[in-house]
Amino acid sequence: MSQETKSYPVSKYLTAVKNLIVEKIPPVWIHGVITQIAERGNMTYLNLAEFNEGDVKPVATLPLFIFKSDYSVLKKKLASLPQPFELKEQLKVNLLVEADFYIPYGKFQSRVLNIDPAYTLGELALTREAILKKLHAEGLLRKNRELPFPALPLHIGLITGEKTAAYQDFSTLLESSPYAFKVTEAFARMQGNETENTILEALGKLRLIDDIDVVCIIRGGGSKTDLNYFDSEALCRAIALYPRPVLTGIGHEIDQSLVDLVAWYACITPTACAKYLVERVEEAWIKVQDMALEIRSRLQAKLPREKERLHFIQETIFYKTAKLFIHEKEKLMRFQDTLKKMPPRYFKVEREILVRFQEGLKIGSWKIYNLEKTKFEVVSSKVKMSDPKTILKKGYSLTLNTEGQIIRHSKDITSGSKITTQFSDGTIESTVS
Repeated sequence: MSQETKSYPVSKYLTAVKNLIVEKIPPVWIHGVITQIAERGNMTYLNLAEFNEGDVKPVATLPLFIFKSDYSVLKKKLASLPQPFELKEQLKVNLLVEADFYIPYGKFQSRVLNIDPAYTLGELALTREAILKKLHAEGLLRKNRELPFPALPLHIGLITGEKTAAYQDFSTLLESSPYAFKVTEAFARMQGNETENTILEALGKLRLIDDIDVVCIIRGGGSKTDLNYFDSEALCRAIALYPRPVLTGIGHEIDQSLVDLVAWYACITPTACAKYLVERVEEAWIKVQDMALEIRSRLQAKLPREKERLHFIQETIFYKTAKLFIHEKEKLMRFQDTLKKMPPRYFKVEREILVRFQEGLKIGSWKIYNLEKTKFEVVSSKVKMSDPKTILKKGYSLTLNTEGQIIRHSKDITSGSKITTQFSDGTIESTVS
């Protein structure tokens, strides 16, 4: 580096840049969507982004800051409006900003000087109207209202802030009623940026409990800016499509959010929501009492007729029973007479049969003996006729070999064999030649 080249410290260079930016760039109005907002110490930091329609990726993002004291003044200004609101993420705003440069980090940033409420209110109204049109086009405005309301809504799913006045008022009124209400709580944040997510989580938890009859979303009075969180499209859709009736009791009498429009019924306050439940249970109890009285009156009117009818049935049964008893008694007596007469008759018949059997045995045994004797004599005659001695007497003879076996064929003997010839009156021995 030559001696003629001039060098500056970093801080001096950055100071010169800041002075140039501040001198050359006047305060201007810019509009966009707040994508981030955070309070740190004496400063509040925001990111303002520009989006193309239908695209979630920002075209450009500008970091902003505002001093804590100025931010407090700005919030009071917004809260005092006829239709108040507060700065939050996803809100469209038109801000007066002043270009600035933060020397310690060499960072370009702009300071918020003012806000145009009319721009934001117009955008909020347009957004609310757009959500309403979309819900109406999809048939969601009356979707939850089409569900049948339980005849006896005793198990209540409650979504509210923990330990809030709204929770105490709601619970106290139910507990002081003569009915056995059961309340299952699912606590959520009822204001601020976490409102939407925590209420959606609470709806999901209560959805898992099968025997819940009704779900109530309640929030006490407060700043009107807090009610803007209940114009959420995601909350409206979740309530419209919820499988059980959803009651709301949010804010004051004159307040109405989008979730009130899609709920099964919107009560003006949390206390009114509890009263509505007590009234519905009381109506059911009155109906039960009316039904009991009607049943009683009908029974009282019918009882004399039924008593007379019962008396007639009793007499009929008595008459028929007596008649049947006499008939059966006569029948039994006939059976007795028959039983008295039948044994001698059966005895006589059986005795005659026995006599015939005895006679038959006497005659039949001789017949069988003579028949078998004749058969025996025939068989004996045949056996006698087949006796070899009888055959020999007829002039026949038997020729036997030396072993006493009968010789039936000539080939059974040879020359020189000794044979025995048996006649009826003796035997002779011979030698074959």
